[in-house]
Amino acid sequence: MKTKDVIHHLKNLLLTGLFVVVPFLAAVWLSWWIYDLLTVWAIALAEKLKLPGMEGENVSFWLSQGIRITALVFMIVMLLLVGQLTRLTLGRRLIDLGQRLLLHLPLVSFIYSTSKQIADAMQSSSGGMFRQAVLFEYPMPGSFALGFVTNENTEANEITDKLGKPMVSIFLPTTPNPTSGFLLLIPREKCTFLDMSVSDAMKLIVSVGTVIPSQNQKKAPEQ
Repeated sequence: MKTKDVIHHLKNLLLTGLFVVVPFLAAVWLSWWIYDLLTVWAIALAEKLKLPGMEGENVSFWLSQGIRITALVFMIVMLLLVGQLTRLTLGRRLIDLGQRLLLHLPLVSFIYSTSKQIADAMQSSSGGMFRQAVLFEYPMPGSFALGFVTNENTEANEITDKLGKPMVSIFLPTTPNPTSGFLLLIPREKCTFLDMSVSDAMKLIVSVGTVIPSQNQKKAPEQ
């Protein structure tokens, strides 16, 4: 085997290993960041209450993690209770009352209404904010970008009325970091709707085009 072939082979192995390890490390880092974000208050509270073992700078790692896990379990239980409460008539009335109060508070109303709109979108009938993968010409004719349909805008609204045609709301994610992107409004006839699932399309974006779903793969059934 020639030296050039060996180098090419090693390069391919390196890239393959990189695309396996990086998503794993990113998932671990993101999980730890969310865990820390949700439970950091528990450590501060334990130190403020001066619980046994929390005095001084040399706090046991496992003790602090035990407090964090307890706080996380408590939060999950509270969310389950709230979810159960919404199924009761009295609970729904109390929640509606709280929502009306929040919507009448300055600044708080804006934050709450925006967060609620995002949460409602994520609970759409498609089972997620992204309904379907779609191709469209961007940023120039003959060049195509991969995005996700977030709303087909079937109901009349100011945008469709003024443009005189149905416009599909599409999120165009950046790669390899799909957490940021752009909102585009594109005529429906300019969109090519794909059969690949949203998860497969996301893999294609995150892998910067190296992971292409097989043609034999069918679109995941909507839940």
